[in-house]
Amino acid sequence: VRVGVRIRPLTSKEASEGGRVVVDGNSFDRTVAISKRKFTYDAVFHSGVSQPDLYMEVAPPLLEAFLNGYNATVLAYGQTSSGKTYTMG
Repeated sequence: VRVGVRIRPLTSKEASEGGRVVVDGNSFDRTVAISKRKFTYDAVFHSGVSQPDLYMEVAPPLLEAFLNGYNATVLAYGQTSSGKTYTMG
């Protein structure tokens, strides 16, 4: 199992209401910091990553494993309005 995190950008409504980004993602060391806590994942994607770049990072190893007879699944999990559709779209 590999776990990746994509930090979504603020919505236009959030930005217009003065919302601010409170999650700091570091793709190099694969960490996400929220307040004083830091979490490590297999991959971290910042809010500006393009769909094709995200796909090229995540899909090829899964596709190769699938073609070699293994099961492969991509699952988007998160709170309502956390960016699941944005990421999978």
